[in-house]
Amino acid sequence: MYVNILYLLALLIPLILIPMVLPAFVLMAHRKRLTDGPGPRKRQSYPVALMGGTVMMLVICITTVIINLFFDLSPLFPVVCVMFMLYIFGLMDDAIGLLWLFKLLLQAMAVLLLYFGSKYGVHDFYAIPFLRNMTPWLSCLLTLFCGLLILNAVNFSDGIDGLASALGVLAGLTMGYWHTRHGFVTQAVLCYIMVGVMTGFFFFNVFSKRYKSYMGDSGSLVLGLFIFIAVCDDNFSTLDGSFLADNYSLSFIISVLSVMLFDLVRVVLTRVFYHKAPYKGDRSHLHHVFVDMGMNHLMATTLLVLINLVVVAVWYLTANIGMHVLPQLFIVVATGILCIWTPYFIIVHCRDKQPSRYSNMCRHCSMISLRVDRIVDLGRRVIDCRYGKKSR
Repeated sequence: MYVNILYLLALLIPLILIPMVLPAFVLMAHRKRLTDGPGPRKRQSYPVALMGGTVMMLVICITTVIINLFFDLSPLFPVVCVMFMLYIFGLMDDAIGLLWLFKLLLQAMAVLLLYFGSKYGVHDFYAIPFLRNMTPWLSCLLTLFCGLLILNAVNFSDGIDGLASALGVLAGLTMGYWHTRHGFVTQAVLCYIMVGVMTGFFFFNVFSKRYKSYMGDSGSLVLGLFIFIAVCDDNFSTLDGSFLADNYSLSFIISVLSVMLFDLVRVVLTRVFYHKAPYKGDRSHLHHVFVDMGMNHLMATTLLVLINLVVVAVWYLTANIGMHVLPQLFIVVATGILCIWTPYFIIVHCRDKQPSRYSNMCRHCSMISLRVDRIVDLGRRVIDCRYGKKSR
């Protein structure tokens, strides 16, 4: 009972704090011109505040301090310090823009600090026979690879309103349930804090115009580190099998992060194939393809979350019937690739080779988006009127 109350506090405190804090920061951002304006890769027609990461970091710190009054969260102190460091680097990137190689080095430094300072890392993949009892050097390299992969997968997913925060809520709920089931209280609390923060941010990001705020690199890096820590165990020893040596944990992590991971892999491979820098932004992400078809951001976000849920459902079904771990891992990976890559290639093929069919697809998407826009407009009236009609 006590633990359930702890989880409830971790979820509710951010949900209470976000509406109290975020509107004031957004108004300050507009007055000080801390905003993101329209650009060649953006469909926005007005400047939007870049305060999401700042509000997220503030709420995370306050929530952690409050919960620490009831439950010892001191093992998370190094995590919060590294998270704050990444937040500062992300804030610099939002303000002045950093070279992609410099950003990669900063991310690598954060992952290695956690590995050597708090023992967060990949030490044993129970699901893969030849990756058991790894040497320290192999463990360090795999930790670095997994950390950079997760951080950049989250960063790349922050391309339309609500997508990164919605996928963050999905990851937090599923991983929170996983840790709760295995009795890892500290990790579960961290996951539910992530759910509360991302849920509060989602509503202002999607359903508000007056107090709309972008997550920015400062927010996406914080969320990425949140997820990286969430897939580490409570004893600070592995990224994977230490969930009571659960052989299905690796495929579980891949299924939960499937949209982020497989879209990142496809985008990077596509850019390299066309001799472009992997970090050079374009509109080749699946969420951009959906939006270019006529979907609004909420519709594209909902569709991608449903795709992610399909992959998680496949993982659940294959694990529930007791399938052998390696075939199960293959099925989960194949399902993720099929569900996330196939829509992209079908849409791009129609756009380039069958323009009439593509036009019909765009028309249908636009018709559905008009209906979804009514829901968004209703949400904007409710949230914006709730906080009055103060001028920016």
